[in-house]
Amino acid sequence: MYRLMNKSLLLLIIIIGITSCRPADREVQRTDADYQQAVADFYMSLGASQTDQSRFAFNKMNDVAQAFPKESAAWANLAVYAMRQGNFDLALDRIGRSLELNPEHEDVLFLAAIIDSRRGDMAGSIAYLQRAKAAAPENLRIRYALIQEMEREDDIANSPQIRENLLMLHDMIPQNQVVMIELVRLGVKEQDLELAGRFFDKMGEQTSDWDSDTQNQYRLVEGLIDEENISGLSLELSFLRSGLESHPRFQDDLLQVQLPPTDVGYLITEFIYLPAPEVKVAAPDLDVQLEKLPLELPVDRASWVKGVTLLEDSPPFPVGITNGEVVVDQNVRLQFPGNTDTLLPVSAAIEIDYNYNFRNDIAVAGDNGFRLYRLNGDQTFTDVTIETGISSTVRNGSYYGLWAFDMDMDGDLDILLARQNGSPLVLRNNGDGSFTEDEPFRGVSDVRNFLWADLTGDGAPEAIMLSVNGTVVTFNNMRGGRFSEGVTLAENAAAIAVADLNADGQFNIISVDVDGMFVKHRYNLRYAEWQSDIIIEQSNTSIDTGSARLFIADLDNNGALDLILSNAEQTTIWLGDEGRNPVLLDKVLPGGIVNVFDVDGNERLDLLGISEDLTPFHLKNEGTKNYNARSIRARASGDLGDQRINSFGIGGEMEVRSGLLYQKQLISSPIVHFGLGEYNEAQMLRIIWPNGSVQAEFAELGMGATIFNEQILKGSCPWLFSNDGEEIHFITDALWRSPLGLRINAQETAGVIQTFDRVKIPGQYLNPVNGIYDLRVTAELWETHFFDYAGLVAVDHPEGTEIFVDERFVFPAPDLSTRLMQTPRPVARVTDDNGNDLTETVSEMNQTYIKPFRKTAYQGLVEDHSIVIELDSNKPDSGEWLILSGWLRPTDSSINLALSQGSVEPPRGIKVEVLSGNSNSWDVLHEDYGIPAGKLKTILIDLENAFNSEENRKVRLSTTSEIYWDGIFQARKMDDSLISEIKLEPVLQELRYRGFSEWNRADAVSPKLPTYSEVASTAQRWRDLEGFHTRFGDVSELLAEIDGRYVIMNAGDELILHFESPGEPAEGYTRSYIFVSDGWVKDGDYNTEASASVLPLPYQGQADYEYSDAGNLFNDPVFQRHSEDWVNYHTRYITPHIFRSALLFNQ
Repeated sequence: MYRLMNKSLLLLIIIIGITSCRPADREVQRTDADYQQAVADFYMSLGASQTDQSRFAFNKMNDVAQAFPKESAAWANLAVYAMRQGNFDLALDRIGRSLELNPEHEDVLFLAAIIDSRRGDMAGSIAYLQRAKAAAPENLRIRYALIQEMEREDDIANSPQIRENLLMLHDMIPQNQVVMIELVRLGVKEQDLELAGRFFDKMGEQTSDWDSDTQNQYRLVEGLIDEENISGLSLELSFLRSGLESHPRFQDDLLQVQLPPTDVGYLITEFIYLPAPEVKVAAPDLDVQLEKLPLELPVDRASWVKGVTLLEDSPPFPVGITNGEVVVDQNVRLQFPGNTDTLLPVSAAIEIDYNYNFRNDIAVAGDNGFRLYRLNGDQTFTDVTIETGISSTVRNGSYYGLWAFDMDMDGDLDILLARQNGSPLVLRNNGDGSFTEDEPFRGVSDVRNFLWADLTGDGAPEAIMLSVNGTVVTFNNMRGGRFSEGVTLAENAAAIAVADLNADGQFNIISVDVDGMFVKHRYNLRYAEWQSDIIIEQSNTSIDTGSARLFIADLDNNGALDLILSNAEQTTIWLGDEGRNPVLLDKVLPGGIVNVFDVDGNERLDLLGISEDLTPFHLKNEGTKNYNARSIRARASGDLGDQRINSFGIGGEMEVRSGLLYQKQLISSPIVHFGLGEYNEAQMLRIIWPNGSVQAEFAELGMGATIFNEQILKGSCPWLFSNDGEEIHFITDALWRSPLGLRINAQETAGVIQTFDRVKIPGQYLNPVNGIYDLRVTAELWETHFFDYAGLVAVDHPEGTEIFVDERFVFPAPDLSTRLMQTPRPVARVTDDNGNDLTETVSEMNQTYIKPFRKTAYQGLVEDHSIVIELDSNKPDSGEWLILSGWLRPTDSSINLALSQGSVEPPRGIKVEVLSGNSNSWDVLHEDYGIPAGKLKTILIDLENAFNSEENRKVRLSTTSEIYWDGIFQARKMDDSLISEIKLEPVLQELRYRGFSEWNRADAVSPKLPTYSEVASTAQRWRDLEGFHTRFGDVSELLAEIDGRYVIMNAGDELILHFESPGEPAEGYTRSYIFVSDGWVKDGDYNTEASASVLPLPYQGQADYEYSDAGNLFNDPVFQRHSEDWVNYHTRYITPHIFRSALLFNQ
């Protein structure tokens, strides 16, 4: 006993000794390795939470909590992660741990309140909010959340406290329109017209920047207040708020007082227990050395020089122009169309992969014309200028320079040619080696520089031009290759560049005028207008538009961007300091800098220049602080089956984060350089590709030097899931036949074929749980869904039979009736064009697919191919069905636009031919039978009376659509009257926010399918369509019948649909199900019409989607018909704010 106690005591002493040595129990130093790792893990977790890596985010935050158990921010964040997964037991445990450590911390209390609120515990939520308000009375969001929760609990009993808190909020933020309209609403609700009138008049002081319809609504409400018309006030005031919701300023005011509607809780972004990290940007290297050295070129003199990347797997190298030639190397020289006796503009030559073979070609423009040289596989060049199809006038024109960009965002690079005199010309890439001449930019001439960047935050890059007279003009991108009238931002500029200098996630134009003053031109998202701020008063450098060149790059690798201004006489550099402010580098440097380029591949950017006597040189960059850097290449996924983005992602954006260091840069060349300061690695990378898709990579998860674009569908309609009692299964997608604004070519959009939809749910995937059938419909892609109806039909049919619906996309729409047949049996044989036997693969439904085709460059379009299906000899007397199940990889609006511009034919539907007996000729049964309507769909072909003979029956299916077949069967027809269809009564129809499923693909021929049980993210995954969506909660009234009143779903939303079971089927019968729905889908593709917004709204009977750039909510006919739905249901206004600022954390 004594010995046992001694051992126990010894063990206790050891445990105490170990725990007393933990870092959390002594003063933590910022230099400690475990602290630095915790900082990295903490901020990596925050970044990962904004991507589809929710598990990685949880693990990284858990590492912080385990390493430093006293860090309550980590425990609180773990609670949020658990809540986002729907695991409230774990959320309560983790928030409890955080509360034990910091029981009166405002963020911990606020998160505890949010968790209780989502659990339905309003009293608990209010109690936590009261404590949070006491801990931080200045916190606007806590006070506003308290107001909302108290109103939900009991608006009458809590009225005095609601009023008190609203008035306090107004005192704190007196110009906030949200608070003012809430005070007006409170006054109307309580019939206190003095209160309502007082704050309504205050709102009136801010109406000058409202649109005319909202101003008219304001006057209408004003009249009702004057008349003391209480009965009409509440409704009209709600309409006023609806009008205000679309105003950027109102949305900004809303974010002051509440979390974005796409957020499930929020994450604490700073340590509570541990000391705060001190360094974001490292100190500038003011002792950096820039030594002038010769540049290794095959020639001694050059009028132009640049570092170029021609091959994706080779390092960049310098290329020069001299004596009328582009000198690539000792052996390769290309004619330059112009005078080369004097210094050429930086834009005289460009690298451009115009033909999508992942080799950069060379295009040049001079005073004697334009030339395009194709880089061949043997690294020789071919002049293909005439083959492009452009006119001799354009080929032989006089040009200042040229630039590559994707004008219409269709996945291939176009060329802007700047005439020496006159307006700029665009050569639009047709995708087949030819170009079309276009002049989309009116009102600007004699262009000397061109930039392409998203300045307004809507994803579509703006065109920015500098004219010879110093005018800076920007053209807002209206999508689809259309641009607004030009807006003049400056009139005496000598040089321009684009950058996110202050790392706020928004690109700005930086101009320097002829007196050397630097100005930042920023699009103010709050007021939707341009603002200009001086960065540097005067640089003591007199410059002109002809010789000045402005570059923005991180020369010293400290993590802040630097300004490099060069003219013929001298070069001046300002290094970004710890606050990202420009600090003059006190060095006399030669002028003539024409390019920024890492000459020796040591991750330090050197400066290429040409002296006045045309001698090329470089300023070798050698630092004294040895900061780290990372160069990253972007690349499309491949040269086959894609072409949604250009080869190297030109026009996209990259964001990196290491700890607290955040940076954002344009992808304007195949290699993007980031300085990292004292960080060893870019811990996280986020790429927004030119087509709008988003991808995140992490160093810890194997981020490579080249980032390949993931091929995921941006749009594919809502997804249907069913519950079998043990697991929730993905079934298929719905509403495939009613796309809104889907572009089919440069002039036309697809019409709405059919809003009504029926899809089969196999019986084994849906079983009643406590007498209830449970369905889920999720919105997970870059789309808005409009559900007018959602129902479930139970189909009882005899054992030994099966039912199907013809799930095709075709015009005219197919018959969606339920079809009864004997249990399908495999066909006798299936072969492809090459005689390969595919029978075994398609003889059962097991999610293994055939791929009987070769891909083209485009997603959704494959080479013309056929499969031949040989039927067995057991032909029934009653007729027969051919049943094919599989999935389709579709094109999208941008791909369709690209295809329409050239000679490449768009995908064709399935051509059905039959052959029988001894005939050698195929008879056409259907010229265009359509395609499967999405994922895991079945199409039916009626073979009754299809053959001339009962022997040797064969069917040939030919198409250029990208279809993968899982199963091909034949089945005897049966009398449809043997089935019993029971329309089930809904008992719950509720909209909620869920987030995004984990997506997985078994192999290259399988679709990416969602796993419902794994929530990959709850963050705003897409640049959502802006506008009103349906609030969460009961939506049964909207789904009850097909009447033009609908649920509007945003990405991340989920419809929960419960139906009452009618009991077991009769003896000898089995049961399958049909999901019935009606509605529309609009995706966010940049070339889908009106794709940035929910408006205009669809309506029943609409053959073509009617869109207008000038439309707003008040004049939309659907709103006018059902306006009260925007009071009772469609009150959740979505913007892409969080998407834009995902890695900024504190915004």
